[in-house]
Amino acid sequence: MSRIFRLGVITAILLAAAAAAQEQIEVRVEGGTESIRAIQRDGVTFLSLSELAEVVGGSLDWETVGHTVVYQGERDRFRFLIGSPWMQLNDSAYNLVHAVELVEGQLFVPAATFTPYLDRIVPQQATWAEEARRLRLDTDVYNVTDIAFSPKANGLLIEIFLSTALSYEAFTTQGNYLNVSIRNGVLNRTQILSRRDRRLMYDLNAYQVTGAAQISIRLMDEIKEWHHRLLQNPPRIQISIADQNFVLAPAEPDTPPAVGPDNRIDVIVIDAGHGGKQYGAIGPTGAREKDVALDIARNLARLIRKDKQFKVIMTRDRDTTVTLEERAKIANDAGCDLFISIHANSSTKRHVAGWNVFFLAPARNDSARAVAQFENSAFLRDQAPPPDSEEAGGSEEALFGDPVLSILNEMIMTEFQSESHDFAMMCDREFRRALKTTARGVDQAGFFVLNRVYAPSVLIETGFISNRNEERLLRTPEYQEAVAKALYDAVKRFKAKYERFAEEGERSAG
Repeated sequence: MSRIFRLGVITAILLAAAAAAQEQIEVRVEGGTESIRAIQRDGVTFLSLSELAEVVGGSLDWETVGHTVVYQGERDRFRFLIGSPWMQLNDSAYNLVHAVELVEGQLFVPAATFTPYLDRIVPQQATWAEEARRLRLDTDVYNVTDIAFSPKANGLLIEIFLSTALSYEAFTTQGNYLNVSIRNGVLNRTQILSRRDRRLMYDLNAYQVTGAAQISIRLMDEIKEWHHRLLQNPPRIQISIADQNFVLAPAEPDTPPAVGPDNRIDVIVIDAGHGGKQYGAIGPTGAREKDVALDIARNLARLIRKDKQFKVIMTRDRDTTVTLEERAKIANDAGCDLFISIHANSSTKRHVAGWNVFFLAPARNDSARAVAQFENSAFLRDQAPPPDSEEAGGSEEALFGDPVLSILNEMIMTEFQSESHDFAMMCDREFRRALKTTARGVDQAGFFVLNRVYAPSVLIETGFISNRNEERLLRTPEYQEAVAKALYDAVKRFKAKYERFAEEGERSAG
């Protein structure tokens, strides 16, 4: 693109933005009310981040090269490209749906889609009310108020304090992570993060989403024996973790692996990602994620069907659109024992390469969160009703809130998390044996397609279609066959392990 053409495009963007209607938006903060500028474009409200920064703190720096603006908060760094909907938060990219605008020297961001990220800047709970034309930063709504860590002679006592009793899920994940998901919880994030103690833990994170609060603690020592309960006076979630020398009585009796109603692995559901109008990622020379995923899925189905001990169900076996609800219904109606969703990854950095195996759990890092963000965003774009429709409730925020974390609104399915992790590790092992490409290993994140499938589930990113070399590789029958063969071998290993466990449990019970 020539310099003259670039300047012409930028000028057009600026002139168009200047023509947009301007107004004052009320920002309610503790102790008073402030006003900031806003503009309307095609029914979408954009807030002046330049003036919002004066209210909530932080600084804006302008980069002439690349026409970017950097907003630096207390801990987090946001980077915006003028005229683009993509925002870089620290090292990860997020889609704000609507392109940021530059008007009269001020940066304007879409109100509904940027508000969910304000908790990375301010300690208050941020809510955007479109009809009232108001941004509210509220400390009074907190019902998850604080957390305390108390070392004991026999282990560690963790207490999460609530203003009222709330339902919750507590579970552990690989890497000594303790996770608590609180339904209808609203975090005092700043207060909770201030309790981070490097003597007791590697890390403490707290995430706020619509309808749920998530606290994730990575502890120093392996979590072996633990239990939890809800107490009333005062309302709090209490978690006791015993050290290696002290054994707690288990909170629940031991049960066989939660795999299928008869503890057998018979029905394998293969999910080719995207399809139909959902293209997924597109490579530099035009390769489409939906096509690559379908080719690999067909290869895998062929291999498993040859093995008469399995029944194979495909959520799609041709280029057709299948909704999330339909994918889950297909799996559950079939009595799914194992669910495999096949995809191809993408990155704005063209050199990034390699395969990943994911299972459903709260994301442990921004990289995993960004992968889920990308995969989930396709379903949001293609399946969401119009923002002003009755089904959507007229709320753009309901459609385009943080899709990675909003999965916690319905609570994460934890019943099969251990088995899903085990199968993910088996896939990883087989990939390392069979593939010569970069191994990015096993990770966890909140993928829509894995939610509500009542069986162990994994999502496979078979390579980066955005990388020219891997795009070419993903198109070859040899690589597609190698991926399918590795997954088939992992399926056989998983069946052998869990059916052996079930048999041993039955003999012990007898």
